[in-house]
Amino acid sequence: MNETRPCWSVLLGKAQEEVGRIQAAQQAMRERLQSLQASRERLLLLHQDYLRPPPAGAVSTGMLETLNRRQFADQILVLIDRVDKDKAQVEQAMAQLRQQWLAAERERMKMQSLLDQDTQRVKSSKALREQRQLDEVGTLRFNLGGGA
Repeated sequence: MNETRPCWSVLLGKAQEEVGRIQAAQQAMRERLQSLQASRERLLLLHQDYLRPPPAGAVSTGMLETLNRRQFADQILVLIDRVDKDKAQVEQAMAQLRQQWLAAERERMKMQSLLDQDTQRVKSSKALREQRQLDEVGTLRFNLGGGA
């Protein structure tokens, strides 16, 4: 064989594309997780603001407004719980993506190894063929030269 089989290059390319796709998905998940964490922090600050009593000397708020503030604070807590659930789902998805990435990376390394083995086989075959040709030329010269 004079050249490596093109199938290994194609398979290696596909494996590299899969690794790249998974890495892009991991990056998107990391960004989503950061966004959720920022949302959670904003909600916690908002919740603390609504739980804080009005400053001393401020005009006393009515019972209805106090009740509304408490209900809103409770709604914020519900939103914080929702963000926590979303974070847990994203973290679980990230763990699954990590497993997929590991499998894809193993596959890519396997394809790279097969390509390298095929390249080495081609080089060995070529070197052997060239050595045989040199041996034939040497034998022919020896035979034509009278054996001396």
